[in-house]
Amino acid sequence: MPSSVAPRGRNPAASDFVDIVVDLTARRAEGADPDTTALVVALLRAVGRHRGLFEQRAHDQHGRHLRAFSVLYMVWLYDQLKARDLARLLGMSRQTTSAALGSLETAGLVCRERDEGGDRRLIAVRLTEDGRRTVEQEFRAQHHLDARWVSVLSPAERRSLRNLLERLATPLPGGPALVG
Repeated sequence: MPSSVAPRGRNPAASDFVDIVVDLTARRAEGADPDTTALVVALLRAVGRHRGLFEQRAHDQHGRHLRAFSVLYMVWLYDQLKARDLARLLGMSRQTTSAALGSLETAGLVCRERDEGGDRRLIAVRLTEDGRRTVEQEFRAQHHLDARWVSVLSPAERRSLRNLLERLATPLPGGPALVG
């Protein structure tokens, strides 16, 4: 076993793990920037941790995944959205969005209707009354968990992290837009 791999049974601290991955990457990929590797690995671990906390709470309680909650949340915020706009806002493919909407519609949480006033190919999505109650209840529970998760950061660190993440979410010049 390489010396940089944690022995079985030992759970390395997050920074130890990131350093191990940076070291192993440098051995296999000549010229890889260690700072870039460390940042991306740490970011992916944080995203994975958040997703894991969400899935544990929401799936255990409601059998719902983050994708479904994200769809409900966006429709709740906007009252009604076209399916294509929903996909764009969430950074999901139209096929993934359609599959999520199908499950939510079957569960009685959303309804889809053709746009009668314009392009009939466009589908409008809105919450049902059960959908509204569900997203409001789940939002409160998730927000409480999110607040606990970010409580390790000071308010200034939270603002700084938000600003940095928003910069990373900005498309590169000439690249595809993540959110229109």
